Amino acid sequence: MIPDKYQEEYLIPLNFVDNKSRLRPSSFFDIAQELAVRGSTQLGAPDAVLHGRGIGWILLRNAIHFDAMPGIEEKVKLQTWHSGVVGPLLTRDYLCLDASGKAIIRATSSWALMDVKARSIVKPERILDIYPSDPQCPERALLPNAPKIIFPQDCVREEAGMHRVTYSELDYNEHANNGRYPHWAIDCLPPEYPMNKTVRDFYLNYNHEIRLGESVQLLRAQGPDGAWYVEGFCGDIQCFISKIVFAD
Repeated sequence: MIPDKYQEEYLIPLNFVDNKSRLRPSSFFDIAQELAVRGSTQLGAPDAVLHGRGIGWILLRNAIHFDAMPGIEEKVKLQTWHSGVVGPLLTRDYLCLDASGKAIIRATSSWALMDVKARSIVKPERILDIYPSDPQCPERALLPNAPKIIFPQDCVREEAGMHRVTYSELDYNEHANNGRYPHWAIDCLPPEYPMNKTVRDFYLNYNHEIRLGESVQLLRAQGPDGAWYVEGFCGDIQCFISKIVFAD
């Protein structure tokens, strides 16, 4: 019988903390990626099985809410579960609990399946013989599902540099690992924001893969709501867009 959640205890490592010795917000994306791999393996759909069918997981959207940031070498409990199928998307939720069992980080993500050779999205039916269509757990860590990010109107973009994708940023799908994008995004901001302020919400949409050697034009803007928006373009193609909300 499959448990209603995958869970594990986790020590926040030194290389995931910031100048305040707290978890770097962008590093939770790395943690969530590892959890997603283990969670899908628990359900019988590990990467090796999917690759045998010529398909692979691709992450399309993430939404993460931070109530508190765990500190260096703090022991937390991580949980993840498959939370449903909506059209071509498969959703997965995450919780990070402190020592008292309180949820301090809540997140949800939307995934699709990619035909590895054609580089195109395929229907979830390709794996529903081994992967449940119903939610693994009725609980939702965060609602609504990770949203489509819309760049605010009448907001002037500022150039924030170029980034060239290198070998060390690739994953086994031979494109930039999804965990790299949030680091690029937060590094684009004026340093006084990540250095001195607290991230409350971090949203990211992955719109187009980025391959080895491609250069990404990074653009940023602060919206009328105070949130920061960061986009990455390869030529005229928007590869990703993120929205980062800081606490007052």
